[in-house]
Amino acid sequence: MSEKKRIILEEMTWPEVREALDKGMRIVIIPAASIEQHGPHLTLITDALLGANAAYALALKLGNALVAPVIRPGLSSHHMSFPGTLTLRPETFAALIEDYITSYVRHGFKIIILMSAHGGNTQTILKLVPELRRKFKDTTIIATVEVPTIDELEHITKLAGLPMGACGGHADDRETSEMLHLAPRYARMSQAKQGFVGKLDEKTLNKFFEQGVTALSDTGVVGDPRNANAERGAWYIKQTIDRLERDVRDQLRKEGIEIESS
Repeated sequence: MSEKKRIILEEMTWPEVREALDKGMRIVIIPAASIEQHGPHLTLITDALLGANAAYALALKLGNALVAPVIRPGLSSHHMSFPGTLTLRPETFAALIEDYITSYVRHGFKIIILMSAHGGNTQTILKLVPELRRKFKDTTIIATVEVPTIDELEHITKLAGLPMGACGGHADDRETSEMLHLAPRYARMSQAKQGFVGKLDEKTLNKFFEQGVTALSDTGVVGDPRNANAERGAWYIKQTIDRLERDVRDQLRKEGIEIESS
């Protein structure tokens, strides 16, 4: 059996899951992504695919974690101007997360890592954690975010030697390069167009989420994907996974939980 089949829950049989639990694999990572537009060049599966990959890579880094099926769709009302996008009501999204956790706690998982793989999900997930921790008192529940912050986007843009604005956070150089690395069949590079490449700040983000992406970009792109490449995609992914691992280990350490390096 491949290593992949041993940690992705939906690709395992129930005896394999029970065996993993018996061997002490009590951590489950729940990625929450979306089904939404990613410009004229990337398919609607982008966040779900990138989120699944990040969760898998993080599980390998931790060494004793399994990966739940990706939650999708997510909270994508700000992309509904573009056909194909799906969005959930916040209460539906919250209930879905709680039901995932209820199931995994019943099976014996002790540590739940909620991973936001879509910017529209992040604040809701972070707000849910305290309530979920109260409901599941004997379970450690933390949240981590695959999506870079504004500062992180600026940092990786500089490190990559790209013009500022190329990594704008949506269907940009980063996401497009990652898709070219992981699943190039989902990238139509002949259709790639520059989107919003202006200054990203809190005011711009609020406009994006409150008025929708078309308030910034009529292509649905925030950034510039035209020069994306697979090699840079692999580098972006490594930066993300390293950051996620540091964040998760730091949070668990604060809970008094140390995980041996894999």
